[in-house]
Amino acid sequence: MPATSLALLLIAAVLHAVANALIKQARDKLAFTWWMLGVSSVLGLPIWLLIGNAEPVGWLIVTISGLVEAIYFTALARAYSHGDLSQVYPIARGSAPLFIALWATVFLGERPSVIGLLGVFSIVAGLYLINLPSLADWKRPLLGFRGPAVRWALLTGVLISIYSAVDKVGVRYFVPLTYLYLILFVGWIALAPQWLIADRRAALIAELKPDAGTLSTPVWASDRTRSIGAHRVVSIVACGLFGVAAYMLVLTALRLSPVSYVGPVREVSVVIGAWIGVRFMAEQGGALRVIASALVALGIAIIAIGG
Repeated sequence: MPATSLALLLIAAVLHAVANALIKQARDKLAFTWWMLGVSSVLGLPIWLLIGNAEPVGWLIVTISGLVEAIYFTALARAYSHGDLSQVYPIARGSAPLFIALWATVFLGERPSVIGLLGVFSIVAGLYLINLPSLADWKRPLLGFRGPAVRWALLTGVLISIYSAVDKVGVRYFVPLTYLYLILFVGWIALAPQWLIADRRAALIAELKPDAGTLSTPVWASDRTRSIGAHRVVSIVACGLFGVAAYMLVLTALRLSPVSYVGPVREVSVVIGAWIGVRFMAEQGGALRVIASALVALGIAIIAIGG
């Protein structure tokens, strides 16, 4: 893989992990996500002028994927409301390839190779260790999978596997950037009805107000910035821009390198996300969670390259 592609993918991984960290730090995760989608939808309005005549089936796929995206963001927000970034992010991202492999086996009759099974084992081992406080407490993960954070994270993984399959068909009808914008726009509209609910409307408005605590300030903020409070709008705009920028960097890398290499490298984001949670958010698990996340990333790489 060219050094340029590697650099682009590593930057994309950092941006994606930071975007998830910002969602985790929001006071109301779903409200924050709606505003974040609104930023990308408004900034991308000129894209509508470039769409042209698209086939009806293409619009149907965009609608389906956008609705799944809305459910995905809802599940992700719930997961982050109950669990740590260093727990939820690797489980959600890492379980998706497992579900994709399961769908291929059940519905397409595909059988994973020995190398593919090795990758699956690595992911499963990593997901198990994510919930392990220490090696001595080896039974704890079995109880951890009963918690709401893990259940919502696994549902998020299921939804990633579903919209990934839908998107593989959808990009046949639109160029990738246009397709990404359209599904996020649909997701934004699908989540808009929460404005009709009094409690949700209050949460949406409150999410834009300044916050003087450390819970909702960006992970890179200085102590002085944290003490005087950082405006939520900064984090919302940053999250929207980081997400789009990460995708654009991946698209650029795809033009320079084979997809079989691009996919695994970008998943180093799960390790970066775990590290951010442990290092900047004082989450429990320490080095063990980072190692577990590395096992997840390794398993994804094995499946992508040799599975």
